[in-house]
Amino acid sequence: MRLLRVDIRRQRLSRCRKARYNESMSINTKPVLGFDLGGTKMLCGLVENGRSVTARNKKKTKEIDKPEDLVDRMVSCVEGCLKEAGISAKDVAALGVAAPGPINLKTGTLLNPPNLGVQELPLAKLLSKKLGIPVVLENDVNAGLYGEFVAGAAQGFKHVVGLFPGTGLGGGMILNGELYYGVSGAAGEIGHMTVQPGGRLCGCGNRGCLEALASRGAMAREAAVLVAAGKSPTIAKQAGTDISKMKSSVFADAIDAGEEAVIELVNNAAWWLGIGMASCVNIFNPEAIVIGGGLVEKLGKSYLKVAEASMREHAMAALVKKVKVIAAGLADDAAVIGAAAVATKTLALNEALGVASES
Repeated sequence: MRLLRVDIRRQRLSRCRKARYNESMSINTKPVLGFDLGGTKMLCGLVENGRSVTARNKKKTKEIDKPEDLVDRMVSCVEGCLKEAGISAKDVAALGVAAPGPINLKTGTLLNPPNLGVQELPLAKLLSKKLGIPVVLENDVNAGLYGEFVAGAAQGFKHVVGLFPGTGLGGGMILNGELYYGVSGAAGEIGHMTVQPGGRLCGCGNRGCLEALASRGAMAREAAVLVAAGKSPTIAKQAGTDISKMKSSVFADAIDAGEEAVIELVNNAAWWLGIGMASCVNIFNPEAIVIGGGLVEKLGKSYLKVAEASMREHAMAALVKKVKVIAAGLADDAAVIGAAAVATKTLALNEALGVASES
């Protein structure tokens, strides 16, 4: 590519999170289900040995009108995965669900996530009742990062920051081998760091957020202007000015076609991402920063190279010297493996603490 020059209700949650994940923590030898719930699709996977997805089932999330329809479709997706594996729900230890925030981790409740059309939905409790197994809910970005930590690109590190530019820009941190949640479980809103005061309007209502400058959504809004000005025939042909159709592959195709305006646009977004990465280096002093999502998958090393160069330019030299910038490697399996790992850890620690599992 030519790119870029230069319901478990987790009442003991705080104590449970203090222990690091380890395969030996599994309360039995049963596999665990991991589930990635997104705004357009859902994916259920059977995770064995804490690292391997041995069966999968995927369904669409769109065209769901009622909360109960969402739950029923998730149950159907789980059942399809179990059928693919040739087992039943009684053969698995638990289900870990990675879901978009905001969520209440302690009660397993979806609060008001965008694109799902639900509010205050006690998802873990409802799924547990229908499936007859314990269910643990986790933030989707945290689950994706934890999956990379357990079985992917972040293995071997204890202090890791994850950034996932997409429609928005999600973030998460693993500090001393543990996911960092903050006082209310909402830590990791790296996309809403102000990096350009008074800059572009962000969906959160603030101006100059990293997300408003470095996400694929921000790139799409800029690309629509380029299309209107006749500066990107490739994007015009594949998406027109419809930003919902401007996937990462569309930008990759425009770059391969040598469209200078698009190359500059993507360069600029990667440069801003690097500024956000520099702030993460200065604040958290990580060993590694993992970048995931479709942009990394489609644009590859050249995109990361620009972001890393910007990071090294803007971070404190003493802190950034040994930081590794790594592309996520598990793709769709990351959140599935991460959610299953969080469920495994939570169940094992609850058992050790004498906390009854609800199912």
